[in-house]
Amino acid sequence: MPTTDYVSTHAISKLISASPSAVLNWIDDGLLPAYRTPGGHRRVERGALIRFLRDHEMPIPRSLAGVARLLVVDDDDSFLRTTKRLLKKRAGHLTVETATNSMDALLKIGIFRPDAVLVDAYMPGINGVELCRRLQRDPETQNITMVAMSGRVTSKLESAFVDAGAVGVLGKPLDTALLLDVLGLSSEVATT
Repeated sequence: MPTTDYVSTHAISKLISASPSAVLNWIDDGLLPAYRTPGGHRRVERGALIRFLRDHEMPIPRSLAGVARLLVVDDDDSFLRTTKRLLKKRAGHLTVETATNSMDALLKIGIFRPDAVLVDAYMPGINGVELCRRLQRDPETQNITMVAMSGRVTSKLESAFVDAGAVGVLGKPLDTALLLDVLGLSSEVATT
């Protein structure tokens, strides 16, 4: 399912394997906010549906959630700890793992199966551009959303990452709100 802003009640019932009448009951009971189209159909905002599912401890379909697992790769342990803490605070549903180098990242990708990888450009051994290139070449990992970061973003670096398959290059210090926006999670950011 594409990540549209609004979802029909029938699409919701298919996504979560619930009857259409159950979805309508949730709406009628005020548990799931919705609006009516001019034709009388009900539509639910995607973020409201995700919040409803999370609040009721129901699984969030991967096609609805988009990015649920993120791997952050950087050779600075302090940066990894801080970033993981900030992401937990701003997007508590996001599972974040870390790796301190590209080789560790490749191993974790096979086990963790992230939806997205945030990788530092400059690391010893395999740099971020090469890691991105390898992941995008492999059919097993080519659907992973790649986002790069660097303390020294240049047009040449941005071009290299885009050519390697990254969707964006962010500066350091990392703006977590911007990262969540790039990952399509900005509307789901917790306000805690």
